[in-house]
Order: sequence, then C-alpha cells, then structure tokens
Amino acid sequence: MIRPLLLLAGAAVAGAPGCAGTALEPPPPRFAASSVPSAPGVAARGSAQAAGPGRTFSSPAPSQAVRDRAALAEACRRDADRVVLYRDRGQLMREDERDARIGTDSSIYARRIETDRLGRVFERDRIASDCLEQGTQGARPPVRR
Repeated sequence: MIRPLLLLAGAAVAGAPGCAGTALEPPPPRFAASSVPSAPGVAARGSAQAAGPGRTFSSPAPSQAVRDRAALAEACRRDADRVVLYRDRGQLMREDERDARIGTDSSIYARRIETDRLGRVFERDRIASDCLEQGTQGARPPVRR
C-alpha cells in the first residue's frame, strides 16, 4: 500500500510532462500552401489549409433538396412513432404497470420485455425507412426499360 502512495507522491513532486509550465509550440505544417503543386487551371482551395487559432469553420447552408429530405425524414419518423405507439398501446400499459409494481429488472420476464421494446424500435425504424424510400421514389424520374 505504501509503494503506490510513494509513486503517486513522486509523480506529483516531479510534475506530469503535460503539466509543465513551458508552452509547447505546435509542429510546423508539413506542406505549405506555396509548396503544394496544383493542377493548371485549378484554383487553390481554402479548405485544404488548416485553420489557424481563432478561426472557425463555417459550413455552407444546406441546399433545398437536403432540407426537403430532412423534413420528409422527420415526418416519416413521427408517423412511424404514431403507428407503433397506437398499435402497441395495450402492451405498453401492461409493461408500465408491471414495471411500477415489481421493478424494471427484478423478474425473469424483464429480458423478454426488453426484447419486445427493442423489436418495437426496429419496427419503427423499418416503417420510417420504408416511408422515406416511398417519398424519395416519387421524386425520381421513371426508369425506362
């Protein structure tokens, strides 16, 4: 028991290498912007250079198609939640009553209930992905055979 305390005290007296008072300089970049050859006719991109201290990255605003797809995905998730909760409301009430009566993990049936809950999550995700696929297929041009 004394050895670990002595080692800890010795480390505290010596100081950890990361806690030294001197500031470490960051390593220089491997390639400067002027040393990287670029293809003729191609402008140098600002995203290839590392951001300096104090500079933050700002991403461009998402396109309208991305926003539309996100709105469709959110609507599909809400609809899938509604379907699963409406269909399984009796089972959910029985599980809540059992959990309140005897506890959540005190029965041999707790594992089955967890499996049922996981099955509902997978079913909800499947319904949402099917809805999303149907919504995006309507936006695609028809495939000619």
